[in-house]
Amino acid sequence: MNTIANFATGTPFTVYDSANVALQGSSPEITGFYSSRPNLVADPNTGSHTADKWVSRSAFQRLDPVTQAGQFGNEGRNAVRGPGISNIDLSLLKTFDVSERARLQFRAECFNLTNHANFGLPDNDVASPNFGRVLEAGAPRLVQFGIKLIY
Repeated sequence: MNTIANFATGTPFTVYDSANVALQGSSPEITGFYSSRPNLVADPNTGSHTADKWVSRSAFQRLDPVTQAGQFGNEGRNAVRGPGISNIDLSLLKTFDVSERARLQFRAECFNLTNHANFGLPDNDVASPNFGRVLEAGAPRLVQFGIKLIY
C-alpha cells in the first residue's frame, strides 16, 4: 500500500482592473499583468466562500478612469487568498510469482480518493462579469487498474 496526501492553504493572489486606470499598459515587463489595482475597502477574505462567489465585489472599489486616471488603488499585492487543496492518492499492489524469473504485479490506484473538489483560483479581474467566481477545478476521483509483468 502506498499513499500520498497533500494539504495546503489557499494561494494568495492580487485583484486587478483591466480598465487600466493607472495607464501602465497591458504588459508590464515583470508580471505581464495590468498594474491597475482597485481600492480595498473591506477584508476580501471574510465571509462564506462558494464557487459562484469566492470573492465579494463589495470588498473593492474601482477607480474612475476619467477623474482618477494615472492613479493606483490601495490594494496590496496578494491581498486575497484562494481556495485550499486537499488531496489523498492511494495505491494497492500485490506481486505474484509466476516462475523463478517472472513475477506478475497487480495494481489498483485511486487519485483524489475522497473526491474532494479542489477549486482553482477565482477570476481576479474586477472589470470581468465573472469576477470572484471559480471557473475551474482539479480532477475528480480517478481509479485505474494495471497488471505488470516483471521478468
